[in-house]
Order: sequence, then structure tokens, then C-alpha cells
Amino acid sequence: IGTEAVVKAPADGHTILVVSTSIVVNPSIYKKMPFDPLRDLEPVTNVCATEALIIGVHPSVPVQTAQELIALAKKPGERITFGSPGVGNTLHLAGELFGARAGIPLTHVPYKGAGPAIAALVAGEIQMMFMTPPLSLPQIKAGKVRPLAWTGRNRAKFLPDLPTTAEAGVANMQIDGGWHGVFVPAKTPPEIIAALHAELVKALKAPFVVERFASLGLEPIGTGPEQFKPFVASQTQAYAEMVKIAGITPE
Repeated sequence: IGTEAVVKAPADGHTILVVSTSIVVNPSIYKKMPFDPLRDLEPVTNVCATEALIIGVHPSVPVQTAQELIALAKKPGERITFGSPGVGNTLHLAGELFGARAGIPLTHVPYKGAGPAIAALVAGEIQMMFMTPPLSLPQIKAGKVRPLAWTGRNRAKFLPDLPTTAEAGVANMQIDGGWHGVFVPAKTPPEIIAALHAELVKALKAPFVVERFASLGLEPIGTGPEQFKPFVASQTQAYAEMVKIAGITPE
């Protein structure tokens, strides 16, 4: 709804869209959309990104590592459930990819948002979940969620003892944790886009912004439109492949 409002707004730089990775996932999830993100929007900058995701389980699950989780899921009669903020969400796709790569059956339980999903994990309604650092770090620090692995290429600075999925023995599971970008309506003049980008980059360098992002496990980026535009296109294609792996039928 918000994206459609921006698409229909005057292309004068006064209406901007701040949106997550969902913008590159939705074209593969829905048969018909009222707009084409690649055609009807102009990328301004990639504001920030989460390097990767955390695989976490409820403390009651009798596993300490990703390999132990896989072994548990392969036992006859076991049913491992994982939650996400909804069908087609990046966290859902990560879980489906994990099941495919590890060769284990997982039951997806969609919730109406990230908050309800992590609350369900903490309550033990579901057994595991792929989580972003901002969503999960408070619960991990409180001992309410047990982290098993990190989907990044290198270990996370804020969880240095947590192994990567490669170190945990799960191949082809390097997944970024998503990003947040700024877009404007198509046909917005290049000089307006350049001005918006310049101001956003200034903001991203402010010490309190850098500090706040770091506390949430986010990395400020601020790439220019010339780099961000092809990135958005490549991400659209990459997530289309993940949707196919997940076996999701567009609605």
C-alpha cells in the first residue's frame, strides 16, 4: 500500500519510500501487482543492511549445534517447526532453503509480522527461526533464544563465538540478512535524486546514527543510485530463485 502511494505520487522528491528487501521478493510472490518496482520506482540509496541471519531455537530444543538440529529433524516422528513474519518473507525463504540444503523436513508457521513470530519462538510455540540481529539479539542476550549459526561469510562481531553455517557444516547457506533502501517515483529528475542521496549519506555518517545501527547489528551503506539500481535488479532475480526452491506458488 505504501509503495503504491509513492508510485502514484508526483515525481518531485517530496514523497520518498523507505522499504526493506520485500520489494524485490514480492514480484515472485504475487501474480499481479499494481506496479513494477523496477519500472515505476527510481532507487536512491541502500541505507543499511544486515550482514546475515541468525539460526535460533527455543532453549527446550535438545540441540547445541546446527548439525545436532539436522540430526534431530531426521529422526522418525520428529516434527521441526519454524516461524517467519509471513509466506514469502525473506526469513521464510531462508528457512525453506535451509531445509532443502540440509535435506530435512521443516514445517513453516507464518505469523502476522516479525514481532509475533519471535514472540512465538520465545514462548515455545515454534522450535526454530531464522532471525535478523535487531529482532533477536535482545532475546539471545536474555537467554530466551539459543543461537546455533550465522549465515554470513565471516563470524558476526557482536556474536564472535557463533559459528558460520559453513563452519557448522551446512553448505551453500550464505544468506545476507536483508537491507533497507530509499526509492522515489519514476521520472524524478536526476538532480533531485542526487540531492537526496547526498543528504542521506551525511545522515548515515552522524555518530549517533552509526552507534545506533551498530547496536542493532546493522551496517550503514549509502551507495549511490548508479550502484544501487543494478543491485536491486540482481536481488530481484536472486530471490526469484529462492522462491522456486521454496516451492511457493504465486498468489
